[in-house]
Amino acid sequence: MKILNLSIAAILCLCWIPLACGQPSENIARGETYTLSPNPHYQHCTDSDDLIQLTDGVYTEGRFWTQKSTVGWQNAHPAIITIDLESVQPISGVSFSTAAGAAGVELPSILILVSDDGKTYTYAGDLTDLSTEHSQPKAEVYAQHRFWTDKLRTYGRYVALLVNGNGPYIFVDEIEVYRGSDEFLDEPLTGKKIGNPKQFFGKLEVALNVKRRLRSDLAQVRETLRNMGAEEKLAQELDAIAEEITAIKDVPTEGFRAVLPLNDLHRRIFIAQAAAWREKGAEPIVIWQKNRWDMLSPTEPPREGGAVIDVAMMKNEYRSAAFNISNAGQGQAEISMSIAGLPGGANPDYITVHEVPFTDTRSGVPIAAALPYTRKNGQYFRFGIPEGMTRQIWLTFHPVDIPAGDYTGKIVVEPEGVDIPIRLKIYPFTFPDQPTLHLGGWDYTDRDHHYDVTVGNREALIEHLREHYVDTTWATSYVMPYGKYDEQGNMIEEPSTERFRKWVERWQGARRYHVFSSVGKRFAGFEMGTPPFKKAVAQWIDWWVKALAKWNIKPEQLSLLPVDEPHSHEQDKTIIEYARVIQEAQPEVVIWEDPAWREPWKATKELFEVSDVLCPNAVMWIEQGDRFAAFYHTQQNAGRTLWFYSCSGPGKLLDPYSYYRMQHWLCWKHEAQGSGFWAFGDSNGASSWNEYLSKRGAFTPVFLDKNSVTAGKHMEAIREGMEDYEYLRMLRDRIHEIEEPGKEEETIMSAVKLLYSAAERVVSPMTGVNMIYWKEPKDRSVADDVRVEVLEMLLQLR
Repeated sequence: MKILNLSIAAILCLCWIPLACGQPSENIARGETYTLSPNPHYQHCTDSDDLIQLTDGVYTEGRFWTQKSTVGWQNAHPAIITIDLESVQPISGVSFSTAAGAAGVELPSILILVSDDGKTYTYAGDLTDLSTEHSQPKAEVYAQHRFWTDKLRTYGRYVALLVNGNGPYIFVDEIEVYRGSDEFLDEPLTGKKIGNPKQFFGKLEVALNVKRRLRSDLAQVRETLRNMGAEEKLAQELDAIAEEITAIKDVPTEGFRAVLPLNDLHRRIFIAQAAAWREKGAEPIVIWQKNRWDMLSPTEPPREGGAVIDVAMMKNEYRSAAFNISNAGQGQAEISMSIAGLPGGANPDYITVHEVPFTDTRSGVPIAAALPYTRKNGQYFRFGIPEGMTRQIWLTFHPVDIPAGDYTGKIVVEPEGVDIPIRLKIYPFTFPDQPTLHLGGWDYTDRDHHYDVTVGNREALIEHLREHYVDTTWATSYVMPYGKYDEQGNMIEEPSTERFRKWVERWQGARRYHVFSSVGKRFAGFEMGTPPFKKAVAQWIDWWVKALAKWNIKPEQLSLLPVDEPHSHEQDKTIIEYARVIQEAQPEVVIWEDPAWREPWKATKELFEVSDVLCPNAVMWIEQGDRFAAFYHTQQNAGRTLWFYSCSGPGKLLDPYSYYRMQHWLCWKHEAQGSGFWAFGDSNGASSWNEYLSKRGAFTPVFLDKNSVTAGKHMEAIREGMEDYEYLRMLRDRIHEIEEPGKEEETIMSAVKLLYSAAERVVSPMTGVNMIYWKEPKDRSVADDVRVEVLEMLLQLR
């Protein structure tokens, strides 16, 4: 798997909010010992004092997760903190001090268990629920927050907190346990008895996430009602819903999908939201618009202004547009929609319609990103919108045979009788079937089961990737076995080609075949660097090059990644040893490396010399600044090819525009020839439709489950970024073609100026690494504005 070795400390712009550290009674945890499972390991706050800092009475000051007084985990699921009070004590409450709201850090969910013997525990309560009596935390901006309650009536020697980070990170600086009345010791413990706390947490996981989603949306609707002085009846309904949320004990996981609304309680919250919208004067159906790449929230009020669809493009490419429909009426709205007035007749086949549902994420941030097709029923696309909710409609245009021209049409929305104007301008250019830039994403479709690629979804995933210009497929070392060798390193038994052959058949016509070789200190039993090792590796790669020729695969189409993300001299040495042998035997086979050195000038020099392709991390490139970029530009000048890859996460919280689409503008700016994303097949062991069950943040830019693949905005952004790059390539080539007498010099100069400024104009606003996150506000119109300028310039140069 990819590991993101990036500092979040360097990307924060945080505000300090003082922490109220008052306590309702004696803190009996002060100075007591505790255990942590797993061991904390977040690099910027982990130190040898982690085993005393949570009960030392010292609260963190300053940026929370960069201070040594904080204890932190990354990808712990859950973190279990068990405090030993030394004797059985009456307990009235618990406090947990944390922070969230920036750099992908979300507020946690916390369960409280108590035990007399440290073996059998009793469930005492959900601290996240209990704490809502005192405050409703918001995680939209950075803030420190203390979850606390004094409403427990329990006892025990051990207090265990099961903490779910609701994202990759968990941070805490202090835990308090409050002494209760001695009479608690005479009362029976009535909570559920638990033998294995981690298993207990797993069974409640979906319920905890559902409660979190409902609490968050309820708080947003309360805020809306509070701001407008809503009627008492609505406030009473929300109070009743709050009590019912607390009473949720379990949610069946079989067949559960985290699609909003999650249940009837959730539906009632949105019904209250519809009433609030009506109080503000909203019509029963509101059609409105924002930039299609902007994040959309299920509690976002609809805007005035209507919608207009305006698309400029070439033939044979894909471009998108979107508008929103909000239901402020009473009851579910049944909508019929048709497209008229454009070439191709009613509802032309070159426009696909997607109804965008809201889905929740493991981090508790709902997104509108999945793009399931809306099927036609007769002459209409039909869909329902629950009361108080917004449904985005996403249109994908792919005209192939439509002549160039300016076309106007309309989208008719019934029963409202509203027309949404469409302007479609097709320029007199044809987009190539395969763009110039290479694209891959560690799909690992060579296996029947790897990450979340399965026999049930593999064929659909490959088809979807190829439709999105993926020309570079990745396989594991599984496809290139070693064979057997004698003591001198001579091959005596040929490797099997069966696995490689099947992979090639799935990816007929791919331009590049990349294999993560994952080599070690020994090859076929031979110690690295020894004469038998060198002979065996040389014969192995010779044999495979000859085998691939039978499938018309040239040696330069094969790339080997010996060690993934090298960041130590020992790893560098391993790459160098293998690469030297391979390059001497088969110099056209590509050594492809993705160094993770934050200061690459400190790496072994030969690492870069033996690498044909260098693929630094794009986010690291932005974070590390000019010296980092200059180092890799020097490598380019020395003959190495540059690619970029990204592997931040959780993937669904990353901005389709600034993280996915922008990478290909970055490629153009720095003359990179390829692009990669971790990872097309990694949804973290769970369906993309239910991230609640994933073990850490998922990465795939599509919506993947074991038997299906559904388009997603993040993958659409990757495709549009590939097309943006190709626009610039077409402009460059056209300038070179006409730099001759007969063309107006002023036009040529304008074209050259546009070519060399375009990428900078698009990429330069994305300077802060925090800008990769979707919820960060930004102008997402620049790329489309610039690409239309390129289209117009190509028209002038025609």
